[in-house]
Amino acid sequence: MISANVIKGVHELLDERGIRPKPGETFGDTVARALDISARQSEILLERLHDGASVDEAAAAAEIDIARIPGDFLVRIATAIGTALGRVNRS
Repeated sequence: MISANVIKGVHELLDERGIRPKPGETFGDTVARALDISARQSEILLERLHDGASVDEAAAAAEIDIARIPGDFLVRIATAIGTALGRVNRS
């Protein structure tokens, strides 16, 4: 299960890019829309990153072509997750 701190951290990153959840949209669906991937791919990606996989490992598990993701957006999501988990682990 993805922790609340991780969700908050990723939402902050998405918000910086002007991406906000639509009414009734799940966290995974918002990330999927932001990355232009499927909800299934988003869930796999987020779970793998949450569990400590590298960006490449998580993208491969989710069958995401990282060349399609603009700039360093995927890396920034992974960083937001790692940072949030670091805050959780220090508590």
